[in-house]
Amino acid sequence: MPKIIEGFTHTEYLTVFSAIIFGYVGAEYFQGWGAIIKNRRRVKAYWQHTLWTIFAFTLFIQNWWGIWPRTRLINESIYYFFYSLVPIFLFYIISVILFPDFKTNKDKYDLREYFYENTRYLFGLFSLYFVFTIISSFVYPDIGNVLVQNLIRAFGVLLAAGAAYFHKNKVIHAIFLVIGYIALFMFFMALPS
Repeated sequence: MPKIIEGFTHTEYLTVFSAIIFGYVGAEYFQGWGAIIKNRRRVKAYWQHTLWTIFAFTLFIQNWWGIWPRTRLINESIYYFFYSLVPIFLFYIISVILFPDFKTNKDKYDLREYFYENTRYLFGLFSLYFVFTIISSFVYPDIGNVLVQNLIRAFGVLLAAGAAYFHKNKVIHAIFLVIGYIALFMFFMALPS
């Protein structure tokens, strides 16, 4: 395979595809928030739902930022490339679960009710994502304090699995939300600046 075709490397070619997919998934979050705002007369907002959507989007952006040192590997094997797409797929499914489909259903929405109907799936996917990130730290070279990052990720697995198990307990979800944001902040602090 040629290394460069008219100034465009194979890694750049693959990265552009990933960027398009990342952009599409990011647009799903913005469309979800936009749909809630557009349909505000028939939507009863819920603070936990809103904060979990922001949490998920922040994780998504961190994932995008964190793949930078791994981009050179996606050129080495199609398996690395496929593997790099897994978190993007997980965040797409998370976005589908987080936001109701306002187009097909014209009823009034109570986002509190909607959130608790979907928490088991949402937190199951968060748990799966954190397991995936731990595995990824061994598959790809990682930057920053990887041990601290993996401890926080392992804590995320336990937290998300606990939230999925206690999916109807509103108090636990509020506590886990606070802990989740603290852990996310700590994770950012473990990254190189």
